[in-house]
Amino acid sequence: MKGKSLSKSLLLLALLLMGVLFSIPTSKASGNLAGVKICLDPGHGGSDPGAVNENFNLHESEINLDVANGLKHLLEDDGAEVVLTRVDDSYKTNSDRYTFCNDEQATILVSVHTNSVTDPTWDGSMALYAPSRDPDLARAIHDEMYPFLRITAPDQDAFRDFGIGNYASGVLFKCNMPAAMMEPLFMSHPAEAALLVESIYDPITSKLSAGCEEFSCRRGEIAQAIYLGIHNYYGDESTPMMHVAAIDMSSKQRKDTFFIYSQVIVQDTAANPVPGASVAHTFTLPDGSKLINAGITGDDGVVIFKVRSEQAGQYESAVTSISKTGWVYDPVSNLETSEMLAVP
Repeated sequence: MKGKSLSKSLLLLALLLMGVLFSIPTSKASGNLAGVKICLDPGHGGSDPGAVNENFNLHESEINLDVANGLKHLLEDDGAEVVLTRVDDSYKTNSDRYTFCNDEQATILVSVHTNSVTDPTWDGSMALYAPSRDPDLARAIHDEMYPFLRITAPDQDAFRDFGIGNYASGVLFKCNMPAAMMEPLFMSHPAEAALLVESIYDPITSKLSAGCEEFSCRRGEIAQAIYLGIHNYYGDESTPMMHVAAIDMSSKQRKDTFFIYSQVIVQDTAANPVPGASVAHTFTLPDGSKLINAGITGDDGVVIFKVRSEQAGQYESAVTSISKTGWVYDPVSNLETSEMLAVP
């Protein structure tokens, strides 16, 4: 939703794992979303690039497609069948989009966009549905998308809940299934734009980018947030959920060398340990440099990360993502997401 979409919606608002792009496995016969067919609509494309942030060379159409492909992977890994209205940088009319979803007899339609306005201080999440249509899908996704992306936002104070609202889009109005349009965040916000530069998939190799392992980049977080929202819509209470229960840091010194340790504990909703969970993690060193790594939790739900450094000062340990087949990571339930340790 660009300027006109935002203005229309704001009038009605009081002002909320690893695969390869072209080798993602087909839908599984089992899974939490088995039997669900989802039509994803990456907004814009071709001669219509959508919003453009020239300072960071970002085109909305490219972001939307990359996020949709990441979301497709997450949904298919959970048993859903997923189709896309476009699979490349091609132009599609609104009629092309809703006709395709109708012909595919999809269960739901989710249109993926990226917001933008002239004011660079604006950031936040919004979901849209067509006038006179059921808002339940938009609300269910937004209720998960907004808190997820606020927690992981570069500026949490600026990240606002724009809620849900009407938008008279033909894609939403003329489809035969529940439909919603997602506006997860603002690519016009400089801090968001800097993070959105990192793609989920490498455009040359079509493999997960080195900077987005475990879907830990900002685009990957958008895909995860919408995925959680779709789960929320179907209300599958049998889906196991996991979160970060604690992050404990410690250090040792040998002569002029420091060894910094971070113990991450992952638990389910009943406070039981979650073994075999893949945890994406970042160490921030005193000079501001970052060390990105990943590890697997043991039977006790614990994974330990270590960095060797000669720098004295403040270290930060942060969990960026967690994944495990058949499980859903719920960052809103995290008891901690980062920890600081001063090393003399």
